[in-house]
Amino acid sequence: MQAVGRSELRMEHLGRTRLRVAWFGHASGVRGDGLSTYSAEMVRRLEEKGAHVRFFYHGLDGELVPCEDTVVLPGYRWKTVVIPGKGYRATMEEGMASFRPHITHASWSFSLADSLVGNMAHRYGGKSVATFHVPYGESGTARGIVMDGLYRYHGRALARFDRCVVLSSRQRSLLAHQGYPRERMLLAPNGVDTAIFSPGPSGLRRRLGASFVVSYVGRLDPEKRVVELIETFARMGWPSDHRLVIAGDGSQQKTLYRRWGKHHGIHFMGNLANRNDRVELLRATDVFVLPSTAEGLSLSLLEAMAAGCAVVATDAGDDGTALGDAGIVLPIAGLDGSLAEALYQLWRDPSLRALFGRRARERAVTRYDIGRHVDEVWSLYRSLAPATVDLQ
Repeated sequence: MQAVGRSELRMEHLGRTRLRVAWFGHASGVRGDGLSTYSAEMVRRLEEKGAHVRFFYHGLDGELVPCEDTVVLPGYRWKTVVIPGKGYRATMEEGMASFRPHITHASWSFSLADSLVGNMAHRYGGKSVATFHVPYGESGTARGIVMDGLYRYHGRALARFDRCVVLSSRQRSLLAHQGYPRERMLLAPNGVDTAIFSPGPSGLRRRLGASFVVSYVGRLDPEKRVVELIETFARMGWPSDHRLVIAGDGSQQKTLYRRWGKHHGIHFMGNLANRNDRVELLRATDVFVLPSTAEGLSLSLLEAMAAGCAVVATDAGDDGTALGDAGIVLPIAGLDGSLAEALYQLWRDPSLRALFGRRARERAVTRYDIGRHVDEVWSLYRSLAPATVDLQ
């Protein structure tokens, strides 16, 4: 942790000063998912715009962080929830008091102490913003009911934040239903670095000895339905040089490895925290599959689109809307038959795979580049920051 320099603080009395952002986000190393990717991309680009970012994170996520000024918070993980550890509040308060941020931004959900982040932002004179990543399920389904309950829970803590960045119109409606004012929400779809995630050569196909590659990147948790994807792939009787590549970790990791780890056609790559490893996988991919029952707007989906993959995804969260006619969108229910049919259709028709890949790439570049998202958030900061802060 680096204290704000005295010369920087004195600038506030002399004129304009550099924007200070306290970012509560997710490191990678142990963790490797869309939340850690979002923090890494946002912090890096905010600093490129001239902000001084202090990055608050949990050490249990790993030690790969996107900037030099950091505060490590103690905590414990229970499934997907982070529970604050001993000294959590004191460590957070010390980091906030010495930094005095103009903007405090939480990548939600951060921990069970999310509301504390908003309270501390106001205590030290700044404004608070949250980007709300919590997924949602299809209305009326068991998963949808569970996720609606989570929105009610999070909505109470979110009320302490001045603004909320939402990733889809459906998400905005769900939060408005829980009482968060629409006028305090910014709709800014998720984004990826389309210069990095792009079509190109990959040596992975040769190393796998594969002529056809199906891939999945994401958490290995029940709502992602990786079990169903593996079972569908295994039943299709592919030639021996066809591969299903699974990248990620989660609660089902040991079970999946134990059951399928020795299957000649299935390759587990573990957590790909390094984005270059994900780029290499996606460039080697013929068909990318995301069979979730609940999503917000998946970054792994957008990365696959930007890399020019032919994509098959369920209509979960905003994923179906994002993919549109640039791939195959499946209903959430009845996955087994529809997934097998989609895989077979794309396997037998290389020209259709190429067409979907081009469309997906174009859609990612024009609608979901990370630069658009950062610019929207920067404009929001401009509306909240004091007049003495320099925001070009």
